[in-house]
Amino acid sequence: MTTLDARAWQAKFTELRTPVLSAFPRLHRQDVEAAGDDFDALVHMIQRQSGLSATEVHDRLSEIEVADDADDDVETSQRTTRPRASLDQLRIAFGFEESERPRILELLRKLDRQLQRFPAEAVDLELTVKDRDTTTQKVTLEAWLPNVPRLVVTSKESSLRDALMDVREDLWRRINESLDRRRG
Repeated sequence: MTTLDARAWQAKFTELRTPVLSAFPRLHRQDVEAAGDDFDALVHMIQRQSGLSATEVHDRLSEIEVADDADDDVETSQRTTRPRASLDQLRIAFGFEESERPRILELLRKLDRQLQRFPAEAVDLELTVKDRDTTTQKVTLEAWLPNVPRLVVTSKESSLRDALMDVREDLWRRINESLDRRRG
């Protein structure tokens, strides 16, 4: 294992977004995505959000461990021992209460079969609802997966249960389509 630096970020920024967001919770995923592989932009963004100096940001980032390329072959052969992604990683955001989590996970649980294709540290999921319990209700499920563009699915079903099932099915389909395109 090595530590996170500019070179590691440029090589593996997709997989490292989630650990960086965990280390700096005030960052927004969209901003980190916009930085792409530009390590200096990432450092500057963290400075603005946290008030830390560049040196302090570099020190905090260096605490994040990065798998060496030599370790990748070993990790590939030991894929079953690596933690796999699951719905347990879902961030329930705007419009939902944490107390609703068990019911939401129960309705979305089918997605676990798709998510388990990916390493847990490289996946982020967020669920939001706007104008809840109105005729203009909109449920949004966003997924950030390795080597796949950000996936955003929405539903305007008036029933929250139906909307959750709608985004579940749509995300399932979009993951399949993205993986099929990637395979060629």
